[in-house]
Amino acid sequence: MEQVKVLIAGAGPAGTVCGLLLREQGVDCMLADRAQFPRDKICGGGLTPRSYRLLSSLLPTFRYDYNSVTRLKLLLEGEQIFDLHMDRELRIVKRREFDNRLLDEYRRGGGRFVNDALTAIEERDGRVIVTLKSGRQVCCEYLVGADGANSRVRKYLAPHSDHGVLCMEQYGPKSSDNAIVINVSNQYDQGYYYAFPNESCDVQGFGDHSTVPRKFRKVLDDMGCPDLKAKGAYIPNSIDYPLHDRIILIGDAGGFPNRLTFEGLYYAFLTAKHAAEAILTGRPFKEINHKVFAKKKKEEREARFFYSRYGLGLLKLLCRRFPRVIRWCFNRVTK
Repeated sequence: MEQVKVLIAGAGPAGTVCGLLLREQGVDCMLADRAQFPRDKICGGGLTPRSYRLLSSLLPTFRYDYNSVTRLKLLLEGEQIFDLHMDRELRIVKRREFDNRLLDEYRRGGGRFVNDALTAIEERDGRVIVTLKSGRQVCCEYLVGADGANSRVRKYLAPHSDHGVLCMEQYGPKSSDNAIVINVSNQYDQGYYYAFPNESCDVQGFGDHSTVPRKFRKVLDDMGCPDLKAKGAYIPNSIDYPLHDRIILIGDAGGFPNRLTFEGLYYAFLTAKHAAEAILTGRPFKEINHKVFAKKKKEEREARFFYSRYGLGLLKLLCRRFPRVIRWCFNRVTK
């Protein structure tokens, strides 16, 4: 049986950033992911100013390619109600390349990576024993679940946990105005349509609490998008699982994406930082991450109001009569 201090399941941004922070402090850790990298990932790929500033503070030497966007078009029922020129750029990355570059950074720093999947977890004498699909067994002090919506680690803690919101995407032709497009509607169940302009194409997607492929296709048809090959993935939106001192969930696996916007990368970086801090200091993750847990509860209430008929009506009124207020609020939130 292999011995390691920290085993991290999932080599996406949350898992890899956590591994990088631990390796910088000399912690023996292993990263495991069943996917062959580089691999595609369902995600608009938007890095808000607070996301890329946090990433820069955690990994000052890390460099990545992105498309700079400073314009956002907000639509209600398909009608444009606001055209925002942002104070700071949003960086749109290709997740296939971005995630692979993070993993390369981890491996260059001496981090161990295995292309393998978790099949079983058990606790024994204060340690965690993990069995991988290949048959390898790893004994670790800490197990970090960063393995996304279908997290094997999360299922161990909460076998009947909800998958979350289904989001579907396709790669469409690149728009000429290099702007993010968001459409909200009373016909959507706490979700929205979006188009994020990459360097070579637009990522066109939709997600809400009742998404199915047929609804996705109708929404994109209504938005004038071509019928192209689509993929889907779940975005977890629940933190209702038992908290454990030795088994930590971060990123999507922990249900940390924003409830209102579905922004996931910021919370992937932040919870990765908190998990590394918990392991390095020996303090409980629930103590270090307590503000994020509280924030998720608040976001749930905000999302219910925002996507209600009253919330969308108020949004339209403010956009029409007080555009400066909306612009100020948006820039403040992304900061």
